[in-house]
Amino acid sequence: MSNYLYACGQQVTFTGKRVMSPSWTGDFVITRLLPSGGEEPRYEIRRAGETHSRAALESDLTARAETLQSSVF
Repeated sequence: MSNYLYACGQQVTFTGKRVMSPSWTGDFVITRLLPSGGEEPRYEIRRAGETHSRAALESDLTARAETLQSSVF
């Protein structure tokens, strides 16, 4: 079982290694933890206002600064 760094509902920034367009990089919310399949943890992410979601590897995500600051207090 994988150890997930992020949790459902957490705000993250997605930066893919193979960026196809600017719309593939930006701020997202974790909507589901996906099975890793033996690799690093994977997440389902969604951008506010969008009806579709994307799958992302943990290495493509970083916690948003606003999330880190609010969790400190």
